[in-house]
Amino acid sequence: LLVVTSSPGGSYSNWWCSLFNADLALSVTMTAISTILSTIFLPLNLLVWSRFSYGDDIISNLDWTSLFIALVIVISAIALGLFCSARVHSHRFNMTANSIGNITGIALVIFSSTMSNSGSEDTKIWSRDWDFYVGVMLPCLLGLAIATASSSLLQL
Repeated sequence: LLVVTSSPGGSYSNWWCSLFNADLALSVTMTAISTILSTIFLPLNLLVWSRFSYGDDIISNLDWTSLFIALVIVISAIALGLFCSARVHSHRFNMTANSIGNITGIALVIFSSTMSNSGSEDTKIWSRDWDFYVGVMLPCLLGLAIATASSSLLQL
């Protein structure tokens, strides 16, 4: 849970922006910046919060190598996407890359849903009490409400 909450967000944001024709360049830029900063802040957050929550025994069990490999893969993918975007000036290439990205995004959602419901009965996401779903949903809804209210008040 600490790894997930310390990880940078944005990959689903990019997908949704692509689907609904929002400002994809801004979304990708923010994702790239948060991912690059995550190379420092993700391990730092894990170190700080796991030490406060669980003590030193958990820190010694964290797989730091896998963590940094995952970060390198994500940063490499962003760099490759930016490189292709800068070098290839073809509408057909852009549409093909966009289609591949959409298919991959849908596959990721399906894969995540499938994997979250595998395992023992205690770990299946669909077997939780109602308060779990409210606890997961509430921060998203509050964030959406605050963002909507702020943009309305500021007339953005």
